[in-house]
Amino acid sequence: MTISNPPWRLFLFALAFAGLAGVCGCGQPTEDARQNRRLTDALLTAVTTKNVKELAKSKSLIDQRRADGLLSEAHHKKLAAFHAQAKAGQWAEAEDGLYQFRESEPFPK
Repeated sequence: MTISNPPWRLFLFALAFAGLAGVCGCGQPTEDARQNRRLTDALLTAVTTKNVKELAKSKSLIDQRRADGLLSEAHHKKLAAFHAQAKAGQWAEAEDGLYQFRESEPFPK
């Protein structure tokens, strides 16, 4: 009887796969990703509580992080659109949109 895959080959394959998974896909999120999520949550809180002062503060932070290169253009556009909705009095629409946006981008652990 011939064995085509000796146990040591299986062990090496499993070891290589575990090492590859650890290097490529299981890393920690960056601090920027965490801060951007917190920014999204701050905007959501301002919208949910209909707090105009916090809404303005959130917009300022959104624009500052974009200017500093810490927030992508796409992310900035989305958050700015939600801000504009809330500022126009469409609080419920902005809140719903922010919840959907937040669910589409899970919190980095």
